[in-house]
Amino acid sequence: MAGKKPSLQLVPPSEPDALEKTRQRVRATPRPDGMLQCNRCGSRTVLNTENGVTVKNGRRQAGTKIETDVCADCYKRGVIVTMQPALKPTN
Repeated sequence: MAGKKPSLQLVPPSEPDALEKTRQRVRATPRPDGMLQCNRCGSRTVLNTENGVTVKNGRRQAGTKIETDVCADCYKRGVIVTMQPALKPTN
C-alpha cells in the first residue's frame, strides 16, 4: 500500500459562476422579520397547491392541501423546497 494512490481525494471548491454569485447576493439581502425566502435560490415567491377545488355559487371552495409555502421558482424546476421564515434571535 506504500505506492498505491487513495481511491478518494478531496477536490477544492470551484469559483462560483455568475448565476451562483447572483443567488448568493440575493440570499444575503436583509429581509423583514418573518418574511419567507427560499434558502436555495433566494426567491420570495410562494406556492400553495390544493387538489379538488370546486366553485359553488360563484365562490371557490378549498380542497385538500398538497403543498404549503413552497418556493414557486424551485417548483418550476422540479424541486420542492419548503420555505421557512427567518426569525431574529431573541435575547
